[in-house]
Amino acid sequence: MKWLFYLVVLANAAFLSWNSFVQDKAVIPKQSVYAPPVSESIRLLSEPPSQNEVVEKSQTEKMEAALNQAITGTVVNSNVSSGFCPQIEVEKSVEDAQITKVLKELGWKYSDKNTVGKRPKFWLYIDAPETKKRASEIVKDLTAKSIDSFIITREEMKNRISLGLYSSKDRAQQARERIEKASGYSVNVYAHMRTVPLYQIDIKQSINEDDWDAFLAQFDLTKMMIKLEKKPC
Repeated sequence: MKWLFYLVVLANAAFLSWNSFVQDKAVIPKQSVYAPPVSESIRLLSEPPSQNEVVEKSQTEKMEAALNQAITGTVVNSNVSSGFCPQIEVEKSVEDAQITKVLKELGWKYSDKNTVGKRPKFWLYIDAPETKKRASEIVKDLTAKSIDSFIITREEMKNRISLGLYSSKDRAQQARERIEKASGYSVNVYAHMRTVPLYQIDIKQSINEDDWDAFLAQFDLTKMMIKLEKKPC
């Protein structure tokens, strides 16, 4: 009976130990928690930023600065005037007077000064004949056909017959064809740069395209020796 009692006690102790072990192994239910997306990392406020975060922040700041600059530049450019300050050059005093008269009527601010500059010129001439007598006969023949001319006396061009100086290549070509047709003589064109007196008119206020076109429409530009240039104000 004594040994039976000890066996029962040992069996109870073993059962209690096994039961306690099984309860410790029970699965603890998993509670749902909020977490950011996998692509984002979590950093405590006390931790220093990583190198990648510093680079990403720097790139973001640069992009924002570039965007702000682009927006600012667009605003500034939109406020820039589309006008210009023209410069006009003519060779004849009568043309200078015509232009300044219109400028005064319009009330535009301008300056007018005399200067010199090189301009392309196109000289028409007939080759020198063998003798001065023959050159004189050609000039008489041309005069009879209402063509102005004269004999060159300079040594390197002696006895050449000059037919005039033109500022436009097109006008020189037209005159050449007309004279050849009327006279029957062959006419040459000599293109060169020549220093000439000029009248330079600078408009001292911003002008837009419409006003500029309306201004030029008051002149016959095909008959004027004129140079036009649009300059920034």
